[in-house]
Amino acid sequence: MKSPLFVVGLLALALCACGNGPQKAMGTPSPSGSQASGQAGGQAVPSPTTTFSFTAAYEQPTDKKLLGAEKLMREGKLVQQWAEVTNAGFIPPVNVPVVAKQCDTVNAFYSPDEKSITMCYEMTDYLQDLFAKPEQGEAAPSASEVDDSVAGALNGIYYHELGHALIDLYDLPTTGKEEDAVDQLSALVMIGNAEDNQDYRDIISTIEAWGRMSQESETGPLDQGVFADEHSLSGQRYYNMMCYLYGSNHNAFLPLVADGELPVGRAMRCEDEYNKMARAWGTLLAPHMRTDPPSPVPTTTPSSTATEQPTDAGQSTG
Repeated sequence: MKSPLFVVGLLALALCACGNGPQKAMGTPSPSGSQASGQAGGQAVPSPTTTFSFTAAYEQPTDKKLLGAEKLMREGKLVQQWAEVTNAGFIPPVNVPVVAKQCDTVNAFYSPDEKSITMCYEMTDYLQDLFAKPEQGEAAPSASEVDDSVAGALNGIYYHELGHALIDLYDLPTTGKEEDAVDQLSALVMIGNAEDNQDYRDIISTIEAWGRMSQESETGPLDQGVFADEHSLSGQRYYNMMCYLYGSNHNAFLPLVADGELPVGRAMRCEDEYNKMARAWGTLLAPHMRTDPPSPVPTTTPSSTATEQPTDAGQSTG
């Protein structure tokens, strides 16, 4: 993960001033009235003097099978970096723990009751197994390649959960499925960081993860219950993320269409999709972006594990 450029990438994308998006004059209008005083979606922006922040924490797993997942996250300092880059962009109205821990299920979730983001070791372990399997006709990936892919996909999942957190913390409106909306925010942040750093591994790993999940669970007849779920199918999320990447710079990612990965019919609308979602998220987030330098992020290790009711379940990473 490339850290403190988060706010630069997000602001650039949110204001539609990069990629194929319209120029700033065509994007988000300047806040006025209640927005100028820090209002959007009915929630006031905290004063710059507030001490609230996103805080990083790890809990040691009791299941020895998850020690490898814990090691990857701790040694990569993933949770610290997530808290750091989020604090670079936002001042939350309350302290928001970002916790890596054992959940006894493959998951990642934001808890509106606890005002916390949980990244489960089981999700990391699942992704390690997912990326360790070689694609047909290809050699098995190295351990470092697997770790890079897992870290990239975890970044995508974290930004998805951050979207849920921002919607709750700032009382932001959504006019469609919230799960789809926060997938869009995740894509915007990853693409913005990629454009700043010229490193697209996070968004590519996230796309690949959804594709592999779809191949594992959606190749045969589907149970009717999956269509009632608040999450889109993994296959849909795979194509959506690919579409957003293509829409951000269709010239650079033309091979996605030329190679037959992204259907032409969808590709024709991707630039408009990308521009609209960037403008929408820019309008919602602009009043809440911080302009003052953030304080250092505290890192703690909680000794107790509270029972939470996650907003998402299973491999949904919602």
